Amino acid sequence: MKFSIRLNAVLKIFLSICNILIPLLVGPYIIRMLSRTSYDIYTKTSVELQLFLALATGAVYAYGVRSISKIRKDKEKVSKFFSELFLIGVCINVIFALLYLFYIKYLSNGELKLIYYILMIQFLGSTLLVEWLNEAEENYLFITVKSLFVKGGYIGAIFLFIKGDYLFRYGLIVSLTFVIDNLTSFIYLFRKNKMSFRKLNLFRHFRGVFLAFLITNISLLYVQTDKIMLGLLISDAAVTAYTIPNHIVTSIYNVVISIFVVAIPRLTNLLHEKKSEDYRKLYNELLQAFLMIFIPILFYIFITAEEFIVLYAAGKYNDSILPLKLSSIYIFFNALVYIQREGVLYLAEREKPIIICNLIGGLFNLGSNFVLYFLNRLTPVTAIITLILSYLLVTLILRIYISRKVTSSLKLINLRILSYFLFSLPIIVIDGILSRFHLKRFVYLMLSFGIFILVYLLLLVIFKDRIFLNNLKTSYLKIKKHLLREKNKS
Repeated sequence: MKFSIRLNAVLKIFLSICNILIPLLVGPYIIRMLSRTSYDIYTKTSVELQLFLALATGAVYAYGVRSISKIRKDKEKVSKFFSELFLIGVCINVIFALLYLFYIKYLSNGELKLIYYILMIQFLGSTLLVEWLNEAEENYLFITVKSLFVKGGYIGAIFLFIKGDYLFRYGLIVSLTFVIDNLTSFIYLFRKNKMSFRKLNLFRHFRGVFLAFLITNISLLYVQTDKIMLGLLISDAAVTAYTIPNHIVTSIYNVVISIFVVAIPRLTNLLHEKKSEDYRKLYNELLQAFLMIFIPILFYIFITAEEFIVLYAAGKYNDSILPLKLSSIYIFFNALVYIQREGVLYLAEREKPIIICNLIGGLFNLGSNFVLYFLNRLTPVTAIITLILSYLLVTLILRIYISRKVTSSLKLINLRILSYFLFSLPIIVIDGILSRFHLKRFVYLMLSFGIFILVYLLLLVIFKDRIFLNNLKTSYLKIKKHLLREKNKS
């Protein structure tokens, strides 16, 4: 079902918020139930599995969303494309599942091997991962409803079966949830699109999938490389101290970037139909709307990092406080890289500069980590600092390339966006005042966030921010229209 971009964004954001609230509900509970040793083991093994899953699924996902967006009006072409890309995904998943088995074989710790095998169940889910078709067809209502049911079952299972230091049981629940989530989408899309395996031509997708593979997996030279190196060269505890902040900022990022993600199929379609001016307007408005929300949230995370980590991790991971502050900086530049890459270059089929830019930043990050290790300075903090520099480097290179080789009409930072930084500064004053009252951490976080948002919104109104006022007006009119329609029915 095709909705407006605004409604799709609402559904996507609602789902992403649920995906934040669930870890906020379950995460602290799991940290309290599992010993620090067990949680560190789970984090390290999960990070390693996610590397293999990303290699197995990232290319098909990215290529599928972009390609289906161009042909989604032709049901016959969609059905054939779906069938072909699904088979390609199965082949890639089998290859990386075998590589993962090979990796497990050479692990010396027998106890660790069991958790690896339990987590490996997730390859069944990644083989059935066809959510790219749902996103390309903008089936966000189905995605939202399905995910809520599956996540609800996950929460129930966690609180029902995890009442102690049950590492393997927790890993099994996580793995089965992933499988059920993807199996549900596969059944829905299989019935809807009538998958057929006749007269298929898998080789026509080779170039597109290969380029998508390079683009998505070169990105692993950033966060995933940091986690793997910290685990192999430092300790399991270092991985967790890095991963907790990364998980927090990434979860929030995934909520706000939904504003942009849901519009990628529409942006693709506008470019495909050569509606350049409509594409430019939509891109610039989406960028500004995203940063209008994202910038103040990052300011808030940076200022309240200590209270957030102590409350979230029950005092077990206070070494994650500074990494969380730094992660709020890296995720900002990561967002700018994503928007330029996915919203401009990838849609314009400029894969080569994407690969080159990502490779430059990734190799810089990897090389910096090795230098830090040999200098005995590699820690979660220094790893995130190199990550910030890497994403900043890629952001600047992409900005220069797009303005010179693609178009100068697509903005990245302007005076209005800079004002969002200024409007976010009151959180410093609010934090200074509230810290004098020695409030409980949860109360402090809720109160400071509420006051900060009110002040920020007030500043948007006072300075007449066009994007905010237009969205506010449109939402008001739609709600008013809906209420009048319901009143007339009654």
